[in-house]
Amino acid sequence: MAVLLVIIVIAFAPATTQGTLVLRFSSLSSPSVISHIYVGFTQIALHEVGYVNSSICGTCGWITISQSFPTVDLISNPLIPPTVTSAPIHSGRYDEVRVTFSNSTVIIRGHQPIPIPAPPMIGSNVTLPIPPSGIGDILLVVAFDYSSLLSSPPSLSFVLIRTSAV
Repeated sequence: MAVLLVIIVIAFAPATTQGTLVLRFSSLSSPSVISHIYVGFTQIALHEVGYVNSSICGTCGWITISQSFPTVDLISNPLIPPTVTSAPIHSGRYDEVRVTFSNSTVIIRGHQPIPIPAPPMIGSNVTLPIPPSGIGDILLVVAFDYSSLLSSPPSLSFVLIRTSAV
């Protein structure tokens, strides 16, 4: 009986260990008249494996990271993807990531910065284990349409090219 009780407690006890989530964000870009695309972030959310992800329980299993995120330049250095966050998170397995953006700014060579409304949220299925005292690293690679940045009014939306987890 005592063994059964221990197994039940272990199975249903909340995670008490933590690891670190590192999220990096990169873009596929080519040389153009656009010299910088500054993108801000408002929220990053991860979905824990084992929880239902449905409209009935919209927040079940979602871990939200809300902090002060840096603004990153998607064009400045394509070889070194900028880190959006390095945040403590419950250790465990995650199966989906969502990223919500704030307003962005585009700089065209020889022109003043152009503010752009926030791009739509992006999400991706990913298998991400975060071991106790370990690191879970996600790299999101996106592409965007240059013509929409140069249109009037300018807009920015991302096409998710690849999600990698280490």
